[in-house]
Amino acid sequence: MSKSASSRQRQKKNEQEVLTRLHEDFEPYLRSRQARYHAGESWSKLEGIHNDGEYIFRSFKDNNDSGLKPFHKKLKSLTRTAQRYGMAEAHPVYRYPEAYLDAIIHVDDAELWALEDGRTDDDIIADQPRTRRKVLEWLAQPENEHVLNAMGDGGTDMWAHSEPGTGKTSFANVIGGIRMPEINNETVLWMLTLDELECLPLAPFMTVAVPEGIEYEVYAKPRAPTLPTVEIELTDVFRDTMTYSTPRDLMTKIVPGGLYAVLPDPLFRGCEKLTRATYTPARAAEEPEEVTPLRDVNFAFLKSRAVNDEFLHPTLMVNDEFSDLVPLNPENDANDTNRKVKEFPVSLGKARKKNLSTMNLSHSIARCDEGVREKNRWFVTMPNTPPPSSTLSGIGNVPIDMGYQNTMINRKGQATIWRNRHYAPIEWPNPYRNYQFRGEISVRYPRREEALDAL
Repeated sequence: MSKSASSRQRQKKNEQEVLTRLHEDFEPYLRSRQARYHAGESWSKLEGIHNDGEYIFRSFKDNNDSGLKPFHKKLKSLTRTAQRYGMAEAHPVYRYPEAYLDAIIHVDDAELWALEDGRTDDDIIADQPRTRRKVLEWLAQPENEHVLNAMGDGGTDMWAHSEPGTGKTSFANVIGGIRMPEINNETVLWMLTLDELECLPLAPFMTVAVPEGIEYEVYAKPRAPTLPTVEIELTDVFRDTMTYSTPRDLMTKIVPGGLYAVLPDPLFRGCEKLTRATYTPARAAEEPEEVTPLRDVNFAFLKSRAVNDEFLHPTLMVNDEFSDLVPLNPENDANDTNRKVKEFPVSLGKARKKNLSTMNLSHSIARCDEGVREKNRWFVTMPNTPPPSSTLSGIGNVPIDMGYQNTMINRKGQATIWRNRHYAPIEWPNPYRNYQFRGEISVRYPRREEALDAL
């Protein structure tokens, strides 16, 4: 056999090894109501079938290598500790529910009234998915009255900040992608960046929303130098795909409790109409600075959720690289960046009233727009990360300092969540232990790249 033939054979074998690892690691979960709906079954006929959120936590392990406990059992454990040792010795998450529990347990006014009256047999409580119903029943217990009193109506917002590699993405995967669907039957919209798809732990439960008619390529890039970069299909990693034509169109296609990874539309269809701001695809630009960044689709999705009323079910929107999306001192440039950024907190306020929550991830808080900082309520400070100063405009009171962080938060998978004077240490397991593949999954838009190269 010639050397070149042998080399090709070895290359093919290594490529197959990458695909085999992906298929073993990311076997899709197909039995939930959401999975069966996107496979073509009628939503109404799937009533009674369990949701992804009722199962997803079972696919992960805690830091002791045991199965991840249902959240309602963790809540009951908090109550038992307080009853046994007194409130002064209870976990801060339980003592100060405004700091954390209010951010991740979502209830509306009708549910609050039923819970305050102890009417857990009412349909609005009894008909909830089991994992959510158990949490609501816990809230209604007299010993947890202080937690129920802390619950607010509408969506919430959490802003996690740190330098790279300290746990922001794992926080978003576990708290946003596992716990919030479990607790609230939350719909998740993870707004993707092309260079690295950060939601891989959730991929077996996720539908990728692909912009209609756009040519794209997907690559698996193993870290092992002996393995090649391989072109793959999205469904080699994710459960399935769907298409959308505009942000509003996608809102008509998602379902309660679904987890969606949203690829940005490089043509920005429907974005200008929603935001009244400029969006210029690469193919329509005359100069490089005219090309709108792909991340700007997030403004249009937020606006659609705020004004269109197509989908009002509790929804979490995950925004990565947030300081790039809403920079400090945004420019009045060809892409109307200033207009988009200044409108963000206005749209967020409207969307929160319609059950939209956000989870924003950034390296810095100080390098983001003051109005956006002012609108955000919960902040999550990762290990080895100094909290922002209270003198930072728009930030309000900061109840922790670096001394507290160094004492209480000392490893990845821990953080302090805080809001005004309330704060609590939290922790979560490593979601990446679920798979052996080490590397990145990225996406390319060849036509966009060609247009950019031609400028």
